[in-house]
Amino acid sequence: MTETNIFRKNKINLEDYDYQKDIQNRVLMSHFSPEDLEVLEEIVYSSQRIPISRLVSQLDKNLDELQLILDKLSKTDLFKIEEDTVVVDKEMRKYFETQIQKFEDDFTPGMEFLQALLKKVPIHVLPNWYPIPRTSNNIFNSLIEKYLETPQIFQRYLSELNLGDPVLNGIITDLFGAPAYKMYSDDIRKKYELSEEVFEEHLLNLEFNLVCCLVYEKSGDEWVEVVTLFKEWKDYLNFLKESQPKEISKKGQVNRTRPHDFSFAEDLSTILALSMTKPLFARLDQNEEWVFEKSAASQIAKQCKGFDLKSEEGQALFNEYMGRALNKLLFLKLARIENNQLLPAEDAEEWLTLPIEKRALNTYKQTLSKYTFSEFPKEICTERNIHEIEKSIGRIIGSGWVLFDEFLKGIIAPISENSKMSLKKTGRYWKYSLPDYSEEELALIRKVIFNWLFEGGIIASGSFEGKDCLRITPLGQSMFG
Repeated sequence: MTETNIFRKNKINLEDYDYQKDIQNRVLMSHFSPEDLEVLEEIVYSSQRIPISRLVSQLDKNLDELQLILDKLSKTDLFKIEEDTVVVDKEMRKYFETQIQKFEDDFTPGMEFLQALLKKVPIHVLPNWYPIPRTSNNIFNSLIEKYLETPQIFQRYLSELNLGDPVLNGIITDLFGAPAYKMYSDDIRKKYELSEEVFEEHLLNLEFNLVCCLVYEKSGDEWVEVVTLFKEWKDYLNFLKESQPKEISKKGQVNRTRPHDFSFAEDLSTILALSMTKPLFARLDQNEEWVFEKSAASQIAKQCKGFDLKSEEGQALFNEYMGRALNKLLFLKLARIENNQLLPAEDAEEWLTLPIEKRALNTYKQTLSKYTFSEFPKEICTERNIHEIEKSIGRIIGSGWVLFDEFLKGIIAPISENSKMSLKKTGRYWKYSLPDYSEEELALIRKVIFNWLFEGGIIASGSFEGKDCLRITPLGQSMFG
């Protein structure tokens, strides 16, 4: 990665709070039975002082059964038994109010859960753990802004995260490669030969490093520990999977715009070389754009093969394409028009000696550096935005031909505030907002891909069953892979 690393390493030190007690409770919870959980919930959600006789009545258990469970749960330090009364500790109640949620069938760990997780740590410790401003009024919001605000920021954070422990790094790699981004703790402990306590310590580290978290899943009459991603990031990754365009299976039915990956540069070269030997005349059309006269177009058609000139539609497409090629030669200053005749520039011959790949890339780079963007709002025509659109084709590497409409569903180029995916809170929940592109932004995306990337031999374009389609070329794969 060429950018400067903006993420100073987190300094998570579990010893800054009573993490051993946390680990002890997590190990205990991993062995909870449904009956244990039932009693725990009754204690957490009842008054601070609960007569044991009331628990016996409310839970419909005999005293011996209840006493065994209370003995087990007393190790949590959630309560003490004074005579015949359960006296609940207020601070530990807050802790278990958060933990109990993890046993609910529909629980999905997200930003609200992360916020509760951070509250276990003394607030003055968090600025030591995370490189956020010490003057921050809201530490959680500062963490969101620094690490999670957009998928690009969080992806970059994850890619640069190295916890210095091969086991921790291994768990991260395994999790991101796991089906549904979910792994069972037994499998992790077995693979890395971890005790229950060491496993819980590792998971605490990963949770505080914002990577993943531990939840519980019902399996028969017991609960099993599951390691998974935070909901917002998992939803984003699932969006990427679901919006991945499918390869067109009937490849033989794709009608390419031009027969070769570098056809546009080849066509420019053919026109330029022809202009050195024969007069090619042009005129301005109703849009004040240069187009070839019929006689010149006829001469070019003999050299540039692959057009359907028998139908009116094919003839119109040919004229439109050649008008575009003519204006590109003028834009690149490889030719000029004098007295309505196309004349090659002095350095045209030198340009024609370049390898075809360099001619294509020269066309592409010159277009990007000199284009005026006069038909678009200035605020969306930035170098960064164009680069984001370019990068978006990386998603179809190895996909073959895909429909443009399907490709567009998954494009996540942050061109404006509305089209930027960002982590937002709606009600109680957080989620990455999907891009909402304006008509101007969609037009810019189409121009960059179907005009400029096509001209540079970076994508090939065509149609399938009347719909636009594209394929990334080997050159494009080498540039954006």
